Amino acid sequence: MHMKKLLLSLPLWVCSILLQAQEPNITGTITCSGVGVEGVIVSDGYVLTQTDAEGKYAFYSEKKNGYVFYTLPSGYMPYVKSYAPTSEKIFVPFWQALDFPSRKEKVEVHDFKLKVENNESHIMIFAADPQVANRETNDLNQYKNQFFPRMKEEYLAAGSTPIYTTVLGDLSWDYYWYSKSYSIANYKSEIINQSNLYKLKHFHVIGNHDHDGATHHTDSTDFMAAGKFRYSMGPNYYSYNLGKIHYVVLDDIIYLNNVTPGTSYAKGIVGDRDYSTSVTQEQLDWLEKDLSFVDYDTPVFVCVHAPFWGLNSSFQANYYQRDGLSTSKVSNLLKNYKTVHFCSGHRHNTYNITPSNYGFPNIREHSIGAVGGNLWWAGFYSTYNNCNDGTPGGWQVFYINGKDIKWQLHSLEKNGNAQMRIIDGNTLKTFFNTNETYKAIRQTYSRQNFSTLENNAVLVNVFNYDTDWKVEIYEGNRQLTATRWRCEDPFHTLTYDIPRFEYYVNKGQAGQYSTDNATNMNLHTFKAIASSATSSITVKLTDPFGNTYTKTATRPIPCTVEGLKTGGEEAVLTGMESHLTTNKDFHAYIQGNNIKIHVKKGGTAVIANTEGMSRTVKLVEGDNLFPIKGHGIYIVSREGESVKLYIK
Repeated sequence: MHMKKLLLSLPLWVCSILLQAQEPNITGTITCSGVGVEGVIVSDGYVLTQTDAEGKYAFYSEKKNGYVFYTLPSGYMPYVKSYAPTSEKIFVPFWQALDFPSRKEKVEVHDFKLKVENNESHIMIFAADPQVANRETNDLNQYKNQFFPRMKEEYLAAGSTPIYTTVLGDLSWDYYWYSKSYSIANYKSEIINQSNLYKLKHFHVIGNHDHDGATHHTDSTDFMAAGKFRYSMGPNYYSYNLGKIHYVVLDDIIYLNNVTPGTSYAKGIVGDRDYSTSVTQEQLDWLEKDLSFVDYDTPVFVCVHAPFWGLNSSFQANYYQRDGLSTSKVSNLLKNYKTVHFCSGHRHNTYNITPSNYGFPNIREHSIGAVGGNLWWAGFYSTYNNCNDGTPGGWQVFYINGKDIKWQLHSLEKNGNAQMRIIDGNTLKTFFNTNETYKAIRQTYSRQNFSTLENNAVLVNVFNYDTDWKVEIYEGNRQLTATRWRCEDPFHTLTYDIPRFEYYVNKGQAGQYSTDNATNMNLHTFKAIASSATSSITVKLTDPFGNTYTKTATRPIPCTVEGLKTGGEEAVLTGMESHLTTNKDFHAYIQGNNIKIHVKKGGTAVIANTEGMSRTVKLVEGDNLFPIKGHGIYIVSREGESVKLYIK
């Protein structure tokens, strides 16, 4: 990262001292192997300063946030002793709580140690909304039994490539902090307790449900309600560098917790737990200073809980945040950067959007579906967690090689890389017209009218679609016209709406069914019209990186949970190879029940999976086929290069 402002030709801590009357009250040294590290940014969330040639920093702080933190420099990780607590090994210790936060006159010394880590190539997993609360959905056990084993697979598949995770808020659920005695601190403990499976370095974002609902409504509610998050997790806004990427975390939740007179609240809760979505001026000021250290050709990731940008019914970007003001301010601060990615959660559905219509063609927002789908309800009723747009519960994996960035949706499902769902319009119409529970739901709650769907229609939900994808739908060998269509995914209706409605009916409380978590319209479904009701349909998806996903379905496809569950794709991961392999004479991909390895010269390769299987195979020039059994993640390695494959 290079400095962009002339002021920074002097050590910034010197400039800070010159610009303020107060003597520094926070000082320290940042070292690596006993040697001072120059140019590290240090902040209290308001003031930014920089270490000198000896790694020293000093500045005056109002101590409002109660901590000091540094921006992790590229090529480093915090030094952690081998016998340090597990929390320090997983939750990146880039910050320290102040010793005397209420005494500005007290000078404090806060030293930090770094270690070298080559992270120019790395993997970043963005996960959103685990929202565990130890509720009746059995969410905690689902989280343990589904999420953590899949994280172990991601860790193993990364091999020697550094892999990290950023969780995009709603780690917990404020409503249940007191009634279930399960708060943000319990979430952290859960990660620590599962460290044998969850080995990824952990960064974090604060969400609306990570605020303390016991905080009374005042002008200071937002700051005070985030206190337990700051105490357990650290700063609610900060930045870090990995390789050639600059990551920024912002808090875009303004917690209000207004009181509605006459309302009876849950145990420990004293208000409505309401909030607005915006970024405070203090953060905007800090962000502008932070970005002054970042060159315009450096890719920037901005990580928030609530999206900045939404997607309207015409497939165009619009403001998601209520006033749109902070969205435009943050976007304008980044308008000169070549590549910007906004990564957000909160909505429990998936979309990708570039707000070119607002003048920001350099920005791409990734709304990332929730880990647990719709608050773990679908998994509770059906074992298949999915979001309200039909996207499987999961996360996005970003493969970073220098400034080259690729991404892929992964899920809780064991096949790992499902990217689509094929829906038979004929059986969907029958379901719509005959399922008595669904008919009862529609009598009270507005739902999409599938009875008007054309005969022999085929629907394909492309979970991670953006306009750079190519969608091809074939009836036999004949390609059909595929049209993007605003649509509900009946899989979510089957796994949530119907069993949830029946639950309340059986309790004599039909009126308690709520649309809060009900199936939503998604904007990533494609429709095609076949000529026959019984012909086979093949869908081929090509993502922006050349990866192809192919699935063939024989119709009729039952409109049932088992009929519509994900899986069955064959994947050719050519795009991901460019990250994982630099030797273009070596390619590996899935072909039916085989791994196909193509080489230009003979030799050997190692085929291993995350279940512990490993075997060395001999290769001849050209194509080599090796039958495989079992599912999971397979790694094919040759001469120090590797390809990761997902096998259903």
